[in-house]
Amino acid sequence: MNYRRVLVFGAHPDDEIKMAGTMAKLAASGVEVYVAIMTDGSEGFPDPTWRDRIVAMRAAEMEECDRVVGITKRFRIDCPDMGLVQGKQVFKDCIRAVREAKPDAVFTHGPAGINPDHVATHQITVPATWQAGQPVAADLGEPWEVRHLYYHKEVETSVLAVGPSVTFDVTGYDHYPLLANATQVSQHSLFGRTRAEFEAEAKRIKEAHRPVVETFWMSERFRLTDFPPREA
Repeated sequence: MNYRRVLVFGAHPDDEIKMAGTMAKLAASGVEVYVAIMTDGSEGFPDPTWRDRIVAMRAAEMEECDRVVGITKRFRIDCPDMGLVQGKQVFKDCIRAVREAKPDAVFTHGPAGINPDHVATHQITVPATWQAGQPVAADLGEPWEVRHLYYHKEVETSVLAVGPSVTFDVTGYDHYPLLANATQVSQHSLFGRTRAEFEAEAKRIKEAHRPVVETFWMSERFRLTDFPPREA
C-alpha cells in the first residue's frame, strides 16, 4: 500500500481488530490510521453489575488498543449498542469523520453481516463515504473524495456482488490482533480467553514468524482505472 491515511469503520469497540495486523503494519510504516466506532458498546456486559460502567470500561479498552496498535485517532459516533439505525445525525457524524481523517482508503463492514449493528454500519458508512466527497453540508468540513473503499469482514458468505479480494502481507504483525484482543478485558468471556492467554498466544505467533495475510474485498463501488501492475 502507498496510502498516507486510512479510516476503518467498526460497528462496536473491537470490530476493527479484525484487521489489526494491517493497521499495525501501516502505522509502523508512517501511515496515519484512523478508526471510527459506531456504537458505545453499552450492551457488552457479561456481568449485570457492570451495566452502569461498561461504556467507560470499553472506552478505556479502546484507548489501550489504540496505543498497542498505533492508531492515530479514534472517532466515537456513540450510538446506542443494539440500536444503530440510519438517522441524520449518525450519517453526518460519519461524513465528518471522513472529512477530518481525509483517508486515501476506507475500510468498513461488508454486506453479509447478521448482527443488526453490523448490517447498519455497512448501510450507513458506504453512502456516507460517498457523500463526504460531495459539495454539501459545508459545516462538516471540506469535501473529501475517497477513491478506495474496502470491506474488512462479513463478505465470505455474501451472495451479493462485491469486487475482487486483496490479500495483504502482515508477516511479523500477525500477533497484533491477539495483543489488541488482550486489551478488551470486558469481552474476554465472549472470546473464551483470558488476557494472559491472548498475550501468550501472541508471543508464540510472533516468535513463529510465519507468512500470514489479511484479506479484504473491494467494494462493488470501487473501480479500477487501469489494469493492476504485474508483480515484480
